[in-house]
Amino acid sequence: MNLNRRNFLLGSAAAATLAGCATAKTGLRDLKGGKLRAAIIGYGIQARTALIPQFLGQGKAAGVEKMLDIVVVCDCDRVRAQAGAKQVNDARGNSACKAVYDFREVLKDPTIDVVCIGTPDHWHAYMSVEAMKHGKDVYCEKPLTFSIDEAKKVIAAQKKYGRVFQTGSMQRSWNKVSEFYTAVMIVRNGLIGDLKYVDANYGIGGKKLGGPSHPVRFFDVPENAATEGAPNPDVDWNMWLGPAKWRPYSDQLAPRGVNKFYPMFWRFDDDIGSGYNGDWGAHHLDIAQWGMDMDDSGPYRIIRSDEPYSTDLFHGGRRQFGMRMLFKSKKDGSDIELYHGPFGVISGKGGWGTVFYGTDGIVAVNRGKLAVWKGTSLVKPTLEIRKQLEDMSFMPDKVVAASVGKDYGTDAAAKKDNALESAIKKLVAHFDLDHAKVKLYKSDNQVLNFVECVLSRKPTISPAEVGGRSCTLCLLCNMSYQYDTGFDWDPVKMEIAGGNPKRISIERADYRGWDIVV
Repeated sequence: MNLNRRNFLLGSAAAATLAGCATAKTGLRDLKGGKLRAAIIGYGIQARTALIPQFLGQGKAAGVEKMLDIVVVCDCDRVRAQAGAKQVNDARGNSACKAVYDFREVLKDPTIDVVCIGTPDHWHAYMSVEAMKHGKDVYCEKPLTFSIDEAKKVIAAQKKYGRVFQTGSMQRSWNKVSEFYTAVMIVRNGLIGDLKYVDANYGIGGKKLGGPSHPVRFFDVPENAATEGAPNPDVDWNMWLGPAKWRPYSDQLAPRGVNKFYPMFWRFDDDIGSGYNGDWGAHHLDIAQWGMDMDDSGPYRIIRSDEPYSTDLFHGGRRQFGMRMLFKSKKDGSDIELYHGPFGVISGKGGWGTVFYGTDGIVAVNRGKLAVWKGTSLVKPTLEIRKQLEDMSFMPDKVVAASVGKDYGTDAAAKKDNALESAIKKLVAHFDLDHAKVKLYKSDNQVLNFVECVLSRKPTISPAEVGGRSCTLCLLCNMSYQYDTGFDWDPVKMEIAGGNPKRISIERADYRGWDIVV
């Protein structure tokens, strides 16, 4: 069904009625004893392997199936949409889930209560805002938006329409025994003194592949343009591009069929993604933001990297690491400096995702890994110190507890040594975290948290402002590398402050008719 966009926004009485209800901040549709009806929009590998299983109540989201049914899988690639519907139907043993090829049909359906958006980044904001305008509660994958202006609009839309919103920042909801929750509890309660420095590490040190996206390129291998750009009748290419600039079809951007790999090509495209800044940065910068208590604020200054420029032609000469941000501590107004470094400064792999340096200790955390040093006095991080933290040779006599074992893995058969659980128990007891003054929102699974909040109408662990602020950190990083500059930032208005000589834009110049209107 080819719906006219203008009619969709301004047309039928039914659409006008839906929009009117949305502006009245309506609550949940009367379920009459039934379940929530959900639609999955975007069927890539994240939807296939993570989102749909969790919305089906599998794994760590056990219990969701008692509250929710997936009734639609939508994708502008017909093969994918049909495969998604089949995945749901096979799991449920029925044929209740249908394939839809135009997301506007989903938003117009008044019987759909929630949508899960798992498209590439450039579609997140438009779909999120329109879904909320049409009375839907929204779960949207990270990073929340493609631009900072879009983040501001999604935040404004949640406030205006009163919908329940969850950003897929899963490290905030990470098991009942959580390394990230424990790390942030220690930092936020001042148990390593006053926070002064933070490292957020992502990218691959050995390959010099760091944060920023790359200049737009049409094909992965130009010599293979005929093959990579061969027509694909299964996908509505104009719809796939949406607000992004027109370009020829590329199977590197929209892999044919049901792909079994993460398509990094679009993630590193200036017009669609924000590189590792929006990919892994959305995880580790989010934890940094949580630990700094900046969920409602942000940095006041961006500082350009002084690392060498990349010589990789695909990088467009951009530096890959080393930009910094300055924040004002809420406690005393002193500076907290955040540094973007590579993931694995020694070998280019492994290492810590987020490291907090206080006046009386250090907390380092990553998936399946956690280490806490106490009584180190103020340590200003250097390359040598970062290497010592990575190989655990730094001040071994000051380590309270550490786990660098085998407790993280998605393979159920993987052998685990339980070192992480033991380390967390030791830290909880040592710092008496059960009686800590600062209490943090506890969530064991982000999808389960979302569904429970849809029913209770309470805020999720990562609503639009939290996700929008984390996304803003990712985008500020990317802008610094793209424009090779630093600048002042207004964390309240979420705007560039004090002049803008390089004419840095926080919004897309042309949305090809898909303008985001709150």
